[in-house]
Amino acid sequence: MGFILDGLDTEDYDRNYSDKELLSRIAGYFRPHASKMALVALTLALNSAAGTAGPILISKAIDMAAENPTTTSMLLMAGGVLLMGVTAWVFNFVRQTFSARVIGDVVLQLRQDVFESTMGHDLSFYDEHPSGKIVSRVTSDTQDFAAVVELITNLFSQVLLVIFISFWLFSINLKLTLLLLGMTPIAVGIALSFRRLARRVTQRARRVTAKINAQIQESVSGIVVAKSFRQEHAVYANFDATNKQAYQVGLRRGLTLNTIFPLMGLASGLGVAMLVYAGGLSTRSGTVSPGNWYLFMQAVGHYWYPMMNIASFWSQFQDGLSASERVFALIDAEPKVVQTASEPVEGLEGRIEFQHLKLTYTGDEIVLPDFSLEIRPRETLALVGHTGAGKSSLARLIARFYEFQDGKLLIDGQDIRRLDLNQYRQHIGLVPQEPFLFSGSVRDNIRYSQPEADDEQVQRAAMHISSGDWLA
Repeated sequence: MGFILDGLDTEDYDRNYSDKELLSRIAGYFRPHASKMALVALTLALNSAAGTAGPILISKAIDMAAENPTTTSMLLMAGGVLLMGVTAWVFNFVRQTFSARVIGDVVLQLRQDVFESTMGHDLSFYDEHPSGKIVSRVTSDTQDFAAVVELITNLFSQVLLVIFISFWLFSINLKLTLLLLGMTPIAVGIALSFRRLARRVTQRARRVTAKINAQIQESVSGIVVAKSFRQEHAVYANFDATNKQAYQVGLRRGLTLNTIFPLMGLASGLGVAMLVYAGGLSTRSGTVSPGNWYLFMQAVGHYWYPMMNIASFWSQFQDGLSASERVFALIDAEPKVVQTASEPVEGLEGRIEFQHLKLTYTGDEIVLPDFSLEIRPRETLALVGHTGAGKSSLARLIARFYEFQDGKLLIDGQDIRRLDLNQYRQHIGLVPQEPFLFSGSVRDNIRYSQPEADDEQVQRAAMHISSGDWLA
């Protein structure tokens, strides 16, 4: 058990949401699409009504066949069944088309929100959390989020079908209808009993997927270092261990979720047997016609099919809720760098003052316990120290990439926490220790901070770098 759960701890920004909170949050994303959702609901109801009419017409045809049917009447019945089938298909097509459009728009907005949230965090957030796990939440988790809505609409269609056909059954035979309805709590109880356990195992599955993504990204990014030190075998061994862990987690998840399906099948078989016996006796006594008995047998499928859907798609439903929980946790994570004001920055003289500043990294790792320094305008300062002493951290503090825990950092006499960060960062430049190029051309990378710059400006900027020798 320890091996299976090793390294699958939640992130420090993760939180537990109730199903009610998650569904309420999901509903908030669909609220702007209320008109389209209303059309989806309408076509859903019409599709269910058309689907109900089919079995009813067939039951009538069976009763007619037991008497003296005419060719015309049977053709009319057959045509009615065909018409209801085509009508149900049309309504279902319209529903799925609009549903797919709404879900696509919601996923688009959700990804924008979660990506905007990640961009608002300081560098300490990325120091603490592997980028692969963050990418997993932005991409795969947001996609799985859509599965919840699609599943709910499909099940809602089944439930409407049950409601419509129930009214007809009550008018036929109260005893058989109550017997049929009595099976529903059993099915619901079986499905809901697995809810908490299913959520737990699907959460572990998503964490191990994020762990694999993070490990693959790290391995690919560091492949040069791994090959330089001939550590390919160690990289593979680490991945193999994580992959086996994912296998064990997936196996547990499959065994847990697949247990519910046989139980639902057993309960369904018991219900069918009871209706066959009771319906057969009622048909023999003449209280129920053969066509209505057929309708009741069809109703067993309509009653149990939504429950069987819950059983077979329970893992998908829990995947969607688990993905939603992970996405919302990332969106709700509070950034550590928070400005107390947004004062405009029109220009900088360059006076920087550290006053008894304290900086800590993750946990209790103190980098700067009580640091004071004044850098005057146009002054060049060189810092010397061992690795991890905080040299790069000072530059990043000036760029406001990290939050300090105590003291003050003044820029031209102003508290850095009160400045408009977008305007402030336009006046500073930070050269990282390791160069990074975005995908695209060299021209695109030079133009990165000023997309509106023309080719002549890009050329001048390039010539300032080592006198342009590198361009050759």
